[in-house]
Amino acid sequence: KKMSRNIVKILEKNFSDLKAGQKMLISSPEKIAEYIKKIPEGTSKTSKEMRLDLAKEMDADNSCPVSTGIFLRKAIEEHGKEIPFWRLIDENHPVVKKLNLDPQEIKYMRNLEGID
Repeated sequence: KKMSRNIVKILEKNFSDLKAGQKMLISSPEKIAEYIKKIPEGTSKTSKEMRLDLAKEMDADNSCPVSTGIFLRKAIEEHGKEIPFWRLIDENHPVVKKLNLDPQEIKYMRNLEGID
């Protein structure tokens, strides 16, 4: 089992939606998979909410949007069968095309749980 490390960096300059001096979390695919597993049935979160929630756990201001996107993709690749990823992404999320997921399947799962 891979060790899931979280790294917190203090930004020297503005980056994406983070400002210089803020603490930025670089999470891991494992942490993201764990987070998705905990989203209750019938509810959804956005990637932005996940970034903030993961950061708060580590006493950081936000999570890196770039690595979070990459790790979300890895989490779904590696744990897709065990995690309800449709509670975090909808059929229009960029990761759907990257992973060649079936948008109709995601839409179906979200409708089934009354999400959207």
